[in-house]
Order: sequence, then structure tokens, then C-alpha cells
Amino acid sequence: MRWPLRYQILIPMVSIMVCAIVAVTLLHAWLATNQIKLQIRDQFRQIAYTLNEATFPLTDAVLNQTKGLSGADFVLVDQNDVVLSSTRPDFVPAAVNQNPPDWNQLQISDVMETGDAGFFHAVVQVQQRSRTDVVRYLHIYYPVKAYREALSNAIYPSLLAGSIALIVVAMLATVIAGRVTRPLQRLDRKVAQIARGDFNPMVLPARNDEIRDLSISINQMAELLGDYEDEVKRSERLKTLGQLRGAIAHQLRNAVTGCRIALDLYLRKCADSEQDETLQVANRQLCMIEQYLQSFLENKAGHFSSFEPVCLNEIVEKLMSLLEPTARHGGVRLINESVEESLTVEGDAESLEQLMSNLVLNAIEATLSVKTGPDSQSPSEAEVRLKLFPSGSESVTLEVTDTGPGPESAVVNKMFEPLVTAKKDGTGLGLFVAREIVQNHHGRLRWERRGQHTCFIVELPVHQVENARVEITNC
Repeated sequence: MRWPLRYQILIPMVSIMVCAIVAVTLLHAWLATNQIKLQIRDQFRQIAYTLNEATFPLTDAVLNQTKGLSGADFVLVDQNDVVLSSTRPDFVPAAVNQNPPDWNQLQISDVMETGDAGFFHAVVQVQQRSRTDVVRYLHIYYPVKAYREALSNAIYPSLLAGSIALIVVAMLATVIAGRVTRPLQRLDRKVAQIARGDFNPMVLPARNDEIRDLSISINQMAELLGDYEDEVKRSERLKTLGQLRGAIAHQLRNAVTGCRIALDLYLRKCADSEQDETLQVANRQLCMIEQYLQSFLENKAGHFSSFEPVCLNEIVEKLMSLLEPTARHGGVRLINESVEESLTVEGDAESLEQLMSNLVLNAIEATLSVKTGPDSQSPSEAEVRLKLFPSGSESVTLEVTDTGPGPESAVVNKMFEPLVTAKKDGTGLGLFVAREIVQNHHGRLRWERRGQHTCFIVELPVHQVENARVEITNC
């Protein structure tokens, strides 16, 4: 049977407080009872003393006056149990079989029924004033009803205070139990969300205690689980990509090779083909695609056996001649702002060319998406800029800037992962391949928004750096 934590806290706390309050109340009632009995006894003794020391005759009038002051009834009898005076003529006292105690030793007897009510009864011997005085006995009757009223007046306040204390304790225990269990319920719901795959952090409580520490630990666990899930998904995508790479690249290479051969035959047959820029660009792009596919088949996108000096300026110029007609056809200006000095790094020429080509093509596509969209740009605004420049004595920087809208928020944190894309016809491989190439060249790849422009920045070391990894950031 499930026993909620609220009840585990509430029931023992209330039970302990109830026991304590009941014990205190009973103790107070017992003390009050004894106190009332002592008061009655002392009152009897005081009355017995007063009447015993009286120099006036104990007539009915005197006894009735004493009754008015004490609330007790009196019956005065002689040694033969003959009633001499009385406040209750209907009372017939029992015979005195033994000498009663003196007034200062007077004790209250058990309750006795006399007449129509119960009374506490006591007997004292009245002091003889002379030898000629007869022996007299004074019967004292104190009503039990008056005793019970006095007892109720003494006990009722303690019972009322105990009841109020019990209610207050129960309310406080409920509030305390709720204050303790409510954060735990929030933690339980958050753990359930994590189990369902929601790894968003929870809002930390303002209280600085173990609950806050546990919340921090849960947030850390959620973050680690989220990272682990992303890593698992990435591994699965890489595994899938590795399985598909060979088959796809093989089929595409065969098709591209067929197209390139057919185009070469056409260029040889046509005398004016050398003057056709479009055909020449198409032929060069087919050759480039064939090289990329061959790199995939040879797994050159992964690791390189050796690097060689590569002039980045030459690659930029080659890409400008290949991609400028494509950009111009779409109404996008492709601008080269690279420095004139020769910038050389150690690397793989084909891979670096593929890196720059992917970044430039992505920039052109991003610019075209705005140019043809509802918020279309003017021809003067649609542009892609390449800028190659030295960034110190040990590194070279390439910036590819476009006037596109930038990455969508849904993929901004995963756009360098394989098979992740927001394009309807995209493969999600362009930026992933770019990252792999930069990583294997021990460089740094990042992106940032500069006003209305998106800029991808590649930093490559001039010399090869051992055991370095790529760093990808966004601003």
C-alpha cells in the first residue's frame, strides 16, 4: 500500500502532539481534582474550627447563616443522636459509632446519598465548654453538585486550551508537511518529464536548502542526459551516413562520369564550344563533383595520410570561376575581397576546395531564399562575399558572408550535425562535411550574425597542429 510522504510526516507529528496535549490535559485535570478536594477539605476544617470555637449557641439560625457562607448543610446531634439543630430537617444522620477526629484531622468521606442528592459527609466532635455540657457531634454535608461545578470550572479551561492547541498543531503540521512535500512533488514531475525525454532545466527554488541542491543535481542530470541523447543520435546518424556513403557515392560517381564523358565528346565535336562559358563551367563542376565522390569512396573526408602546401588564393580563384556564373544566373553578386598576397597552409587541396565550395553554395542558396521570398531583396542587396586574409603570423581566416536570413532556430544548435537541415531538398551534409574537413586540418569553424548578414568564419593554422580539435561557436 502506498503511503504518501505527506502522511508520513503529518500523521506521526500530529500523533505525537495529540499524545502530548492529552497527557498535559489529563495531568492538569488530575491536579485540578486534587486541588478541589483539598479546598473542600480545608473548607470543612475551617468551618469545624469556627463552630468548635464559637461561644454562642449553635442554633438553627447560626447553622443556616454558616450554610449561606459555605454552601454546606449542617446537623448538630448529641451523644444519643438526637438532633439539636439542623439546616435540613429531612436529614437523619447515621449514628456515630466511634469518636470522630478533631477538626484539624477532618477528612472527606465517600459520597453518600442523603435526601434527593449526593453529599460529601464528615463528622466532628464539638468542643465541650464545661463538664456539664453534653457531648455534641456536628455532621457536615457538602453537595457533590457544587463540587462537580467547581471541578468543571477548574478543568474546562485546560480542556479548551488543549483542544485549541490540538487544532493549531494539526494546521501547522499540515502546512509544514505541504511545504516539505510540495517541492518533492515538483521534483517528481520533473523526473517524470526527463523520463519522457524532456531535458529542459527546471526553475530552481528560492530556498537555499537540500531541495535546491537536489534541483541543481536534477538539472545537471537532465543536461548530461540531453547531451548523451544528442551524442547517441549523432552516432546513429554517422553510422547511417557511413552505411550510405559508399553506395550513394558509387552510384553518383558512375552517373557523373557518364555525364562528363558525354559533355567532353560534345565539346570536342563543337568548334565553338570553347567560347560557351556555360558548357565550360558545367564541365568543370562535373569534374569537381567526380573528385568529391571519389574522395568519399576513398574515405578522404575522414583522415589524411599527409598534408602538402596548398595556396588558398588559387582555390578561391577557382571557385570564383566555377560558381560566379551560377550566382549571376540567380541574380546574386559573388564578390571576392581576398588579399592579393599568397596565403599558403598545409592541408589537402581537394578537401579545402570542397570546404570552401560547400560554404559558398550554402551562402548563395541562403541569399536566393530571401531574394525570391516575400521579403525579396533588390539586385544590389543580394550578394555573397568571400574574404581571405591573414589573422596573425600562424593562421589564415576565410569569411563567407551572405545577405540571407541566417539559420533557423530549429537547427541553429545542430546545423553542423549530419543529416540535420531545414531545407526541403537539403541533405544535411554540407556543413557536416565542412566541419569534418576543418577538424582534420586542426582549424576552427564558427558563425555569427552581423546585422542583416550571416558570416561563416574558418580559421586554419599555417602549420599543422597535433592533437587539436575544431571549435564551433555561434554568436
